[in-house]
Amino acid sequence: MKDGYRFMGFLYESIGSLYSFGRIPKCKVSMLAYLKPDDRVLVGGVGHGTEAVEASRLGADVTAVDLSATMLKHMQKKIDRSGLENPIRLINENILNVADEDGYDMVIANFFLNVFSEEMMLEIFNHLTSLVKPGGCMVIGDFTLPSTGGRIFKIFQNVYWYIAATFFWLTADNAIHRVYDYPGMLKSKKFDIREIKYFSILGIKSYWSILGRKSKV
Repeated sequence: MKDGYRFMGFLYESIGSLYSFGRIPKCKVSMLAYLKPDDRVLVGGVGHGTEAVEASRLGADVTAVDLSATMLKHMQKKIDRSGLENPIRLINENILNVADEDGYDMVIANFFLNVFSEEMMLEIFNHLTSLVKPGGCMVIGDFTLPSTGGRIFKIFQNVYWYIAATFFWLTADNAIHRVYDYPGMLKSKKFDIREIKYFSILGIKSYWSILGRKSKV
């Protein structure tokens, strides 16, 4: 399995925090208030595991998946420092190979789907949404769609995204593409958008966390 973060994975969390002025860590955990103790949670493309560790602290049964062994190594260090009572299940695998017949109460994809070209992203998105049990939640945290605040704001949002996309294209071979419309994608899969939280830089909405609830029908 190709590990695109082999050489710079140790900087991943620090780079994200610095580039976002601390907004990314807050974005990653912002929807965990919806969790109940013993909820089953799947985190795809978990990285260093900020949201996975916090979900475990809240009493959730957490499974964390990442294709990068480098990322999971750094996540394990975070787990070791955290003194968690609830163990986190770590899986070094392509998320498309992860299945579960019972489904999850919450599936989280924070700053994960933006790694992929649109075709691959849609395949992974469809797979992740299929793992959410009826009545469960899908959470996506990422860069905002450049669509609010007027022309100057849209230019900032686009430039801000493409700087990050280009950096990770150069360092981790991630895809460069437009910002994806996650709320629209969730609605197309019959998810009800329950909440969107925005995280701004200089008054400009730069990141969002979207929570959709899957229909029980």
